[in-house]
Amino acid sequence: MTNPHPPLFGLEVDHAPDGVVVRVEGDLDYETHRELVDKVTPLFAPGDAARHRPAEVVRLDFAGLRCVDSSGLSALLLLRRRADEAGVRLLLQARPLALERVLVMTGTLGHLTAHEQDSDGQGRPGTG
Repeated sequence: MTNPHPPLFGLEVDHAPDGVVVRVEGDLDYETHRELVDKVTPLFAPGDAARHRPAEVVRLDFAGLRCVDSSGLSALLLLRRRADEAGVRLLLQARPLALERVLVMTGTLGHLTAHEQDSDGQGRPGTG
């Protein structure tokens, strides 16, 4: 049986002089993880669709995130790898407790937030 009201998911990209902010809203899961990867990956390379130069910093703002599953976590790990390969700092900001718990339980918190330790001395969870 299909859900007549699928969970809402949205991404908003804002380019600023100090980098790019991608606001994530809704559920980051099997049905939506690919959308996040497809929207964020071009930000790491020259000539993205918005004709901006590659970002030095990409901030994923999770203030509107409701939940995350293993597919969402996989997407974050893939984006971390692609950002590292491109020399781009990927920061996970405003992490809700649900995301924080998944990162801690899977042992990926340190890996996904490593660049936050270098970011203006802010290494606290959720501050990225």
